[in-house]
Amino acid sequence: MPRYLGLFTVALFVYLSVLPIELAAIRFDRSDLFGIDQSVIAKALTEYAKRNKYPDQLTLPGRHQEYQGRLEYTFDTDIQAVLDQIYRRYRPDYAAFVALDPTTGEVIALFSWEKKRSGLGNLALRSNYPAASIFKIVTAAAALDQGKVEPDTVLPFNGKRSSLYKRQVFRHRNNKWTRRPTLAKAFAQSVNSVFARIGVFHLGAQTLQNYAERFGFNQEFDGDLDIKPSTMSLSVDDEWALAEAASGFTRSNTLSPWHGAMLASAAVNNGIMVRPYIVKVVTDEFGLPLYTHQIRALSPSISPESARKLRRLMRETVQRGSARNGFRGFFRGEFENIEVGGKTGSLTGTSPKGRNDWFVGYASLDERKIAYASLTVNQERWTVKSAFVARKVIEAYFRAEE
Repeated sequence: MPRYLGLFTVALFVYLSVLPIELAAIRFDRSDLFGIDQSVIAKALTEYAKRNKYPDQLTLPGRHQEYQGRLEYTFDTDIQAVLDQIYRRYRPDYAAFVALDPTTGEVIALFSWEKKRSGLGNLALRSNYPAASIFKIVTAAAALDQGKVEPDTVLPFNGKRSSLYKRQVFRHRNNKWTRRPTLAKAFAQSVNSVFARIGVFHLGAQTLQNYAERFGFNQEFDGDLDIKPSTMSLSVDDEWALAEAASGFTRSNTLSPWHGAMLASAAVNNGIMVRPYIVKVVTDEFGLPLYTHQIRALSPSISPESARKLRRLMRETVQRGSARNGFRGFFRGEFENIEVGGKTGSLTGTSPKGRNDWFVGYASLDERKIAYASLTVNQERWTVKSAFVARKVIEAYFRAEE
């Protein structure tokens, strides 16, 4: 009898490790058998992750019993080491970085840095940072998807690129000082008044709000970590609030680095965001898989054609726009064929206090892709820019493939 029991156990292990169980039209997976799914993992893991801890083993409540689950994470330890080296060298006051595979949602890097202990926890998972001009990704995507503008559409403006006054938005008049950039150039140079006018005159509050939610703002993501949503809220009767939101010139739009990487993933994944995850598999003490991650895509944020046009805008930012200094000399030699796009953003925040410097973007070469959100926060002086950090991660990621 023990012999047959042993053979049965081995057969069951192989069967569960390789194939799902199917019976007639009903499909079962391991969560059906053991009662362990992403929500169970999230409940047990989130508080550790908020303290920058990722335990190898957790007690997980199953359907009929508790299991001592052994967790295998998605992190690329080499990329994590690169981030650690960069932050230790330049020592910004605060920093956070999230990178993921945009086609699967696998989190490649999840890093939080503080020069001095603050008790704020894992900065990569906090969602209270001002989104700043990163929100221009949503505004541009909505306008492209609605057919209101094209990358080559000329959008005149007066005044400074970084300023936003009501006269620039509501009382614009062309004159001899008027500048006439295309949408691609206005995006690359982050012209606030252009995007404010797109929000007010081309989209409207309801359309912009709808696209913000399609891109994940105000949405709970049911993954293996519980993270508070990024926020964006508009009143249909307040045109100035709409102008501020569309340009990102407001602290009312908030963003987490976790969500920032998701925004970039939509651009490089044909308009589709995939739920990020950090746990590949959970096994019991005997190595039997209790849980394996299944890729779960969200509804498309924009069409594939709109995503293609959005990537053009993001490439312009890196090649000739506000991120060009961070990538000076990058596109040569072993990296000359890599496509890199992104969006910068900068605004003062309060928790942690300091100037928030964002770079959210992607890099791709053939089928190998990465999406990322880089954030540095400095109180008095800059030590390293977020785009430069992203560049070093991209270099390490594509060198590793070679």
